[in-house]
Amino acid sequence: MFDATEFPITRRWPAQHPERLQLYSLPTPNGVKVSIMLEETGLPYEAHLIDIGQNETWTPEFLSLNPNGKIPAILDPAGPDGKPLALFESGAILLYLAEKCGEFLPQDPVQRIETIQWVFFQMAAVGRCSASSASSTNSPDGNTKTSARCSAIRKSLSACSACWKPGWKTVNGSWARTTPSPISPCSAGCAT
Repeated sequence: MFDATEFPITRRWPAQHPERLQLYSLPTPNGVKVSIMLEETGLPYEAHLIDIGQNETWTPEFLSLNPNGKIPAILDPAGPDGKPLALFESGAILLYLAEKCGEFLPQDPVQRIETIQWVFFQMAAVGRCSASSASSTNSPDGNTKTSARCSAIRKSLSACSACWKPGWKTVNGSWARTTPSPISPCSAGCAT
């Protein structure tokens, strides 16, 4: 049986259902990606709201789960081989959840790596645009450097969308239809 008390984070955010996957997050683009994936997989989970405005990601308890001090993070009491698994970084969590539930990642090796490629693309490009847009909105000068970067990312997205394979409209290996898109929660920041 999983003993949640072995993990310092559970002292500050106690699990009401320790048998469930524990999500430590906030409704930000990265947090929403993981929440959407959890809903799509149907895996039982318990969400804990982490207040980044109060610097809760920098508490010793949170840092014990993610030394990088960022949300989201998860604690899975039934990880690989039945052992607890602590994991952070939204892209890693998405891939882990896809593996855990046995869905959303194609079995075909080429389609599988292409799917992973798009997840990495979102993490490196689209997610940055969304975060940059949010910070430039809060900047008194409108941050023209950020605006130019987002414009370049929009062009890249437009060019990349032409690469999405028409054959991926099927259930077999479809990233666009069978995998919750990690791009969706971030695309608002890249809107023209």
